[in-house]
Amino acid sequence: MREFFIAFRSRSEAISFYEALLSYRVMCKIINTPSSAKVGCGLSVKLFARDMPLAKKVLERGRFSSAIGFYYFSTNGSAIKI
Repeated sequence: MREFFIAFRSRSEAISFYEALLSYRVMCKIINTPSSAKVGCGLSVKLFARDMPLAKKVLERGRFSSAIGFYYFSTNGSAIKI
């Protein structure tokens, strides 16, 4: 199953977003933002593509202003913005 991650400018917002997703029972984890993304504070939240619609709703409702965007890993491992 395809995975993606959401990069943040704020470490505390990345952690708050992660906790918000857990409250909805979304399987996710905090990861170091891949250097190929060249953005953010160093923390991102990784989850499965099937959870993207819910993740978007949580971002909007929680007003996570430091969210940079959604990224996925290409076949060579580099991060590509969606």
